[in-house]
Amino acid sequence: MTNQLWWGTFPEAGLGTPTGMGEGLWRQTPADATLALALDAPSWLVAHPSLPLIYAISESEHSQVHAVDVSDPASPRVLASIPTGGSSACHGMLAAGALTLYLTHYVSSELSVIRIGDDGLFEDDAPAQMFAHAGSGPNEARQDASHAHFVGYAPGRKHLLVCDLGTDELRRYALRPDGLLDDDGIAAALPPGTGPRHFAVNGDLIYVLGELSTSVLTLRWEPATASADLIAQIPATTSAARTAEARDSSGILQVDDVLLVGVRGADVIAVHDLSPEGEVRYRGSFDAGHWPRHFAVVGDRLHVGCERGHEVRTYALADVLALAPEPEVGLIQELPSASAALPSPAFVMAG
Repeated sequence: MTNQLWWGTFPEAGLGTPTGMGEGLWRQTPADATLALALDAPSWLVAHPSLPLIYAISESEHSQVHAVDVSDPASPRVLASIPTGGSSACHGMLAAGALTLYLTHYVSSELSVIRIGDDGLFEDDAPAQMFAHAGSGPNEARQDASHAHFVGYAPGRKHLLVCDLGTDELRRYALRPDGLLDDDGIAAALPPGTGPRHFAVNGDLIYVLGELSTSVLTLRWEPATASADLIAQIPATTSAARTAEARDSSGILQVDDVLLVGVRGADVIAVHDLSPEGEVRYRGSFDAGHWPRHFAVVGDRLHVGCERGHEVRTYALADVLALAPEPEVGLIQELPSASAALPSPAFVMAG
């Protein structure tokens, strides 16, 4: 592995339980993993592209974002914290040029825009913009309201798209030169009950992860209308749930011509091949530990946070990419891995 990894964790009792119970920013080195800074449920981390700063996003009832100085990795410190303006902030992304930080809120549905100065710190004591949304979906337990889960660039990088898990929509926002936004309506309405969680972009194609439908949807972006049309949908995995917990999709990552998809409940990472035209073809799934929430490639390793298994796993990326085709429908394959104990890991990135 690299010299170090940063992990954001939930309280040990899990997402939705009281914060301030020993969770925070963990530093993992080849020697061990230690709690470097106590923070309320930092479930998403964003690294500044040129400064030794991490923006840690607290997924709590009254969410905050913290600018953390990591110039001394052994002793990170919070330089500033401001409220995000909503509840359960769950994803963040820096604009090109680090002008603004975009944050989504799962419970209260807003997309927040926070201005960033040249020093990497917050220019204001509150978001400069907030965009709410309304609606619901057919899954009464999970789609009772709008739930903004993920924000990313649309193909062409002239718009931002927000996955709204509650309304089965990709919300669209036009980018201004200063990183601020204009609400621009809906880019795509997905099949009812999809529950879009994350997406990955490949040329003019958008691969949307359906959390509730446990599927991968392929959409083609139309620049003239700034909209996306559904062209294909396939199951995220053929593997069945291994516990009483229902299956749902948790993460999507493109590595060259392979798409990796995390599926909780089945507790696997599924490997999908991408054809030269972008078609998604399922290959097989491997055991990824209990409740794989977030995973990332760092160097030649795939690191997986097993939220409910309270461990982190590391796989050789070459082994993952060489996974054999599924020998029989639903069979979960095994790959060599290293493991370390860590309570409720939610997010991982390189240090």
